[in-house]
Amino acid sequence: MNPEFREKIIALAGEAGKKWLDELPNIVQSYEKQWSITCANPFPLSYNYVLPAISASGEHVVLKISFPTNHEFASEIEALRFFEGIGSIKILREDLNNKVVLLERAMPGSRIGDITPDEKQISLVSEVLKKMHKPFFSKNNRTFPTLSDWAQAFQRYRKKYEIKLGPIPQKMFEEAEDIFTQFLKEDEPSVLLHGDLHNDNVLLSDRGWLVIDPKGVIGEKGYDVGTYLRNPYTDLSKDSNYKQIEKKRIEQFSDELGLDKQRVLQWTFANAVISLLWFLEDEKRINKVYLANAELISQIKL
Repeated sequence: MNPEFREKIIALAGEAGKKWLDELPNIVQSYEKQWSITCANPFPLSYNYVLPAISASGEHVVLKISFPTNHEFASEIEALRFFEGIGSIKILREDLNNKVVLLERAMPGSRIGDITPDEKQISLVSEVLKKMHKPFFSKNNRTFPTLSDWAQAFQRYRKKYEIKLGPIPQKMFEEAEDIFTQFLKEDEPSVLLHGDLHNDNVLLSDRGWLVIDPKGVIGEKGYDVGTYLRNPYTDLSKDSNYKQIEKKRIEQFSDELGLDKQRVLQWTFANAVISLLWFLEDEKRINKVYLANAELISQIKL
């Protein structure tokens, strides 16, 4: 278990988090016996305890254990059910009461972010999104959050900070807030979105490229594209080429998915800013790389 994971869970959940961390070896052992699997050391961890495993029949699988108060876990599992393994990994076993799930493992598991040239990578992601983005009729939805729910992060920020003096530049904050406000008023068709689509969350399997770790949120297709475009922030190392790279990605995604280019650019910027808000809520600090990323995206002209 990497120390950062332990620190993060304790910071988020205090003594309850520490108790859960201490219980994890016993929890893993229990499900190894119950589901006839043998687990190896965990993957690099963020908010969930995730381990590669082998089933009794020799199948590569993944055991995922979430902290008991993680409210996003149920929507992740429901999203995977909705996708039905089309463009996504499959659920094999589950214990929702204890927030434990056994998942198909994408093998060999190569990251789509390693695909070059860039144009090929974007085409592959576009094909995955075409499979996943099925119409979702949200009238009676009781499972998934909506983009309107997520946009409440702007109000939470306003309640906590004086807008002119807060840690996020006022102009940047207000522009992103305006994009959410305007776009969410419009009657765009809703689909079930991945919600956290980035180049570590699309992996190669013997069934093709599959997404992992969906958040499950209802909104328009362009939001997922914006999430992917703002997420490969390691591209900042490309320095002066970054804006040109992003511009080409926006144009290619828009052409291949039939989306409005300007709208995709705006979703990309709004995505970059709301990720700053979430990071600030979770970590109590500003991520300077996220901030630089949002600033560069704001400068792109189509």
